Amino acid sequence: MTNQFKFVWLDDKPERARAWVNGLHGDLRGNLAEANLEVIAVDNELLLQGLNKQTTEWLSVPPNLIMLDHNFSNVPHRPFELQGSALAHLLRIRLPNIPIVCVSGQTIQSDEFSIEDISEYTDMFEVNTLNTAENLERLFAIAKDFPKLCFESKAAVRGALIVLLKTPIIDRESLLRVLPEEIEDTVIHGSSPHRIARWLLNVFMKRPGFLFDELEAATFVGLKESAFRDKASSIFASARYEGPFATDSKPLWWASAMIDALYCSMPDSTAGSTQIAGRNLPDINVDDYSICAQTGESTPPPDVVAYVDAANRERSAVSRRFTEFVSTETTARLGFPGLLRIRNDRREA
Repeated sequence: MTNQFKFVWLDDKPERARAWVNGLHGDLRGNLAEANLEVIAVDNELLLQGLNKQTTEWLSVPPNLIMLDHNFSNVPHRPFELQGSALAHLLRIRLPNIPIVCVSGQTIQSDEFSIEDISEYTDMFEVNTLNTAENLERLFAIAKDFPKLCFESKAAVRGALIVLLKTPIIDRESLLRVLPEEIEDTVIHGSSPHRIARWLLNVFMKRPGFLFDELEAATFVGLKESAFRDKASSIFASARYEGPFATDSKPLWWASAMIDALYCSMPDSTAGSTQIAGRNLPDINVDDYSICAQTGESTPPPDVVAYVDAANRERSAVSRRFTEFVSTETTARLGFPGLLRIRNDRREA
């Protein structure tokens, strides 16, 4: 089965977007996915007059996803020096049930983007890496799953979201407590699909806590990432996150369900930690054991994942005693552990 989508890309450099016509195709959770791409040039005519007509057409035949450039520097004298984030806000007023993503030639971490800019997009992609399997599947997953977040106007959104996420019973109460206040149960201001999607993509699915990514899952059971992927991941199939925006290229696992799956597969285990227990799984040998980034040793097993570089981009398994919080101010999220980095003892001295 092939998932067919209609995408629209608005760009002040339309030739860049046209290069992707017939080029947006890949996999989505085991099935093929492809998008019929319509490219619309952003110019003063569109911004001053054409936008109302265009959105009226989309009300009748909506695209599955809208892609926006951020910096409209090729449009002289544009009203209010409009950028993609402001255009996203205007589009969402009329089209609240369509995801709007930024596809930018700038690095996402650059000074081109303020916090307000970022908050206007459902998600953000760098055009130079859009063709990776992971990014394409994430793009398709957003288009596919965003409509699931369009709850009825009087729905009990918080409870409905917990069900939609297929949350393990043991996690339901704690996850309800950490849902942000803007995801309302008694709808007053409206829990927009955009706000819910942003929280799922940028907090729930990225923060340590409820979900493990592949490196975190491997470290949790004492294994190298490759060993977990090739030899052990099937044992934890029941723990896979299968809610909105789940992908095969960047799989996630419920932490609580991994504990259950581990000990159900080894009912007689007397191991004192999940790291030791995981090393007793079938076909696992010493070469599969995770190695502490600080000591270079597999014993004792590293028990956390931490950043190893100053830019906080590369991570590795490490023993917790060698770590510190990146910053309690910039990484704190209610209900989620702080991000860790390997401590630089020479710097502290």
